[in-house]
Amino acid sequence: MMHQRSNLEIIAESLNGYVSRCLCCHEYNIGYKNVLLVFDEDAMVRFFEWVIANRQSLDNFHPLPHGRNRIFSSPHSNLFLVYSDEEIEDLADLFAEVQIVLEARRLVNCDKGNTEAADQACGFDC
Repeated sequence: MMHQRSNLEIIAESLNGYVSRCLCCHEYNIGYKNVLLVFDEDAMVRFFEWVIANRQSLDNFHPLPHGRNRIFSSPHSNLFLVYSDEEIEDLADLFAEVQIVLEARRLVNCDKGNTEAADQACGFDC
């Protein structure tokens, strides 16, 4: 879904990209170089974990003429995501920032819940 910039809350950003959350539909956007991917929170986490976990896989290693050497297949047979090792490291850094922000928000929301119901214990899955 396309939204105006004012509807996007930037969660993390780097020189080459950002992760944002749409304030109206709550979807997460990963904008990196010339690709924009849109996910719900769980799918965004799975995407980052998949790329990071497979960054050293020989199955994904295919040197290309433009300097990128990691290829990831998309669900579409004719679409692939290609990254250099440095770009994957940049994505990993973005994900680390996102994880910190999301965890902080969970903790703040848990604290709000504890304030309203002091006798109710709060775990990480509020």
